[in-house]
Amino acid sequence: MLLFYTLLMEEDNDKLKFEKIYTLYKKKMWYAANSVLNDAYLAEDAVHNAFIGIAKSIKRVGEANSPKTLSYVVTASKNAAIDILRKNKGVAETDIDELYDVSDKESSSFDRTFETEDFIVKTLAAMPAVYRDVLYLLIVEQMTEKEIAELLGRKPGTVHQQVRRGRMILKEELMKGAKVNGNK
Repeated sequence: MLLFYTLLMEEDNDKLKFEKIYTLYKKKMWYAANSVLNDAYLAEDAVHNAFIGIAKSIKRVGEANSPKTLSYVVTASKNAAIDILRKNKGVAETDIDELYDVSDKESSSFDRTFETEDFIVKTLAAMPAVYRDVLYLLIVEQMTEKEIAELLGRKPGTVHQQVRRGRMILKEELMKGAKVNGNK
């Protein structure tokens, strides 16, 4: 499979950098994708899609063995997984009580937490990629806005605005979801 990806690049330096990235991060990327999809085969598809994107934009990727590159490839993998989720929208989900043997009291509390987290994930997945990416890097990867700007090749002011707008979108959607469920 590595040969396939390297065919997308012309320069030997780019091929070597990509090979290092592939070797260092393919398992971490799979775990990241699987954490979103909960399906080993779909996670492999997501990683494949992410690697194609990375191969196409290898010139923008920094040193292979760096925290920024790790963050970049994991984000690419999670975004590819989210894209697969969007394509498979409407697929029946497994009932949480079938997966875990919990009491009714614990179940209702767990279901509410699960529903909230699920709603947030779906809201983030539905957001435009520009906002989703910066929020993911800010919240999950705990990067600063300056680090995000450097990683994505954007101006710090642009990233600041994207974070601000992304948070506003997320807040509005959460408020809509709360009103639909009868909460204030």
